[in-house]
Amino acid sequence: MSSSSGNYLSSSGHMCTYETSVLRTSLTVDNFGRRFLGCSRYKVGPKCHFFQWIDNPTCMRGNEAAHLVQQKLDLLRSELQLVQERERVATQIATEATQMAEIALDRAAKATKRERKFQASSIQAKKIAVRALEQERKSRFALMLSWFFFFPYILVMLFHVLAQVRMLEC
Repeated sequence: MSSSSGNYLSSSGHMCTYETSVLRTSLTVDNFGRRFLGCSRYKVGPKCHFFQWIDNPTCMRGNEAAHLVQQKLDLLRSELQLVQERERVATQIATEATQMAEIALDRAAKATKRERKFQASSIQAKKIAVRALEQERKSRFALMLSWFFFFPYILVMLFHVLAQVRMLEC
């Protein structure tokens, strides 16, 4: 990269100066670690082409080490991407688990509601059964009572008829 200075006007009308520019550090292999001034709108929006090196060029040993640092940086970036992908999958699984839990809770609530309705109808059926048994008991008692009074009546009538028949025979 070449060294330059001055004011630069972009097509958007933006213009950086030495005072409005931003201090940055190069991460390229050939100029690794060198500081420079650049446009304040870099990676933000319309920018100008202002650029000026602050440091001297990187020494030979620095250039050799830059390749190792760049490899390490690439490795760390790939590990970061892997971790981010795992986090995305874990978040997706957690979301699905939350949805499944909500469905299970909804089903449990519906089952509880059905169980309460069943219990209420069961209690109502038991009340009806108790009333029916009570009615049956009363009916049996009435039937027994009626037979209890009916037999003597029949016997009295039978004796009365026999007495009448004897009287007619005589």
